Amino acid sequence: MASVPSFSRCAVGSIIAPSRRTRKSSAPGVSRPWRTSAQETPSGYVPADAEYSAGGDWFDVFGLSGGRLALVVGDVVGHGIAAAAAMGRLRTAIRTLADLDLPPAELLTRLDRTSVHLVEADEASDAECCSIDATCVYAVYDPAARTCAVALAGHPPPAVTGPDGALTFPDLPPGTPLGYGLPPCEAAVLDLPPGGLIALCSDGLVEDRHHDVGAGMERVRGALARAGGDASLAELCAAVVGTLPKAPEDDVTPLLARAR
Repeated sequence: MASVPSFSRCAVGSIIAPSRRTRKSSAPGVSRPWRTSAQETPSGYVPADAEYSAGGDWFDVFGLSGGRLALVVGDVVGHGIAAAAAMGRLRTAIRTLADLDLPPAELLTRLDRTSVHLVEADEASDAECCSIDATCVYAVYDPAARTCAVALAGHPPPAVTGPDGALTFPDLPPGTPLGYGLPPCEAAVLDLPPGGLIALCSDGLVEDRHHDVGAGMERVRGALARAGGDASLAELCAAVVGTLPKAPEDDVTPLLARAR
């Protein structure tokens, strides 16, 4: 990892035997791979501005009933205190909704309504209004079924290893960004065989003003493929971040998990 200086915010470690109360989450800061009997999940955070890193990117990893594992990456538009405050509110809302054991599509639909209500409450109370304009991907891995249910709210889809071993970005219902009260999200159920990889990320990893999302996805897919199936997740994460320019235009948050 020393060859990728911007990845110094990631460290190697593990957390054993998660329960419904065991969570790992991050805004800007150091993160560690998270190992369970079902998956291992390293993650990272690369701010667009290293000197002023308050932003709206975040991730969460937490256990659900039945040995399932939830993976979340979200991105609030903008930087600074307002974006960080909106991120904190959404992250807290997701954790609360996840305790209800909602399917991914329903959780993001309720999260969208919650974000609208939060802004309305601020306006009604004459409090300083913090608008919420964000995207999110919420995935639930079921080790018994060897599947991963994924829902998007205007967010880039994850890269997933299919049953044939090929790593692709599946064509998923894109959903709409959070904060607008638009039609409900839809979910797709993907097969994730033993050894299969799922890689979630914020849009800063796959999109900038010089390249479209398709080109960014192919860059990430190529980096993962070149690293090879024998690479550790930390090495895969470093390979992906290593494809970025020295000064990315947006915050970058990758979150990788491999089924056991």
